[in-house]
Amino acid sequence: MKTIFHIHKIQFLSIFLLLIMASCKKEELRYEDKAGIYIDKEKIVGVKDSTSYSFAEKAGTLMLDTIYIPVKISGNMSPVDRTVPLKVDESLTTALAGTHYQILETKIKANEITGRVPILLKRTADLKAKQVRLYLKIATSAEFPLEIVNTKTNSTFSGEPAGTYVPGYLIKLSDQLLKPDTWDATGSWFKLFFGTYSATKYRYIIDMTGRIVWGPRARDGAEAPTLEQMYIYYAKLVSALYEYEKINGPMIDETGNQVTFPKL
Repeated sequence: MKTIFHIHKIQFLSIFLLLIMASCKKEELRYEDKAGIYIDKEKIVGVKDSTSYSFAEKAGTLMLDTIYIPVKISGNMSPVDRTVPLKVDESLTTALAGTHYQILETKIKANEITGRVPILLKRTADLKAKQVRLYLKIATSAEFPLEIVNTKTNSTFSGEPAGTYVPGYLIKLSDQLLKPDTWDATGSWFKLFFGTYSATKYRYIIDMTGRIVWGPRARDGAEAPTLEQMYIYYAKLVSALYEYEKINGPMIDETGNQVTFPKL
């Protein structure tokens, strides 16, 4: 009788465990079926969590410009369009809606999983004296009820994602000459051709080349220079600096260091 009871007990426990596992799987499927959406930072060139945008690097007549925020859904595609719930975190934002920026309504098209949200940036007089911050985040909505807190990088280390992205995205907006975010990024032509950044050097580069729009890393996007142009700029800068130093001595930047360019 003891042996029979023991077998029945094992059978009961086995059935109980199977029921729990089935319940977990059912819950898991329901979780995966929920639609979510997140900022697709793998599509962002250079710094993934923020960008500094300065109208000072653009033509003086440019009063409006647009930054596109890539987004991607999790879960299944939909047979209908769905509105992207990209919002502003007011607690982390100093930019004024309608004055400094406008978020243009965007939809993920039917049977698609990606989209781009246009953020219209506006040039205002106060941006010459200060930098404002615009912190974007994805909110949940009836169409995207699943909150996605963090996303993983596509690159891996020992079989695991190499890093994690935080959910929000920061735009730092001004009309002042600032260091490009991608100056020190991997593969940056800024770093390769111009070396260590300083504001004095950057102003000298702009004055000598006449170029104010460089694109990310000075090599990405339609506005970026070609490799041939970069070599021409480099030769011009080195030659002009040599002539400057013959008359004035070393050019000293705002940190007290001499302005130099790397040897290629």
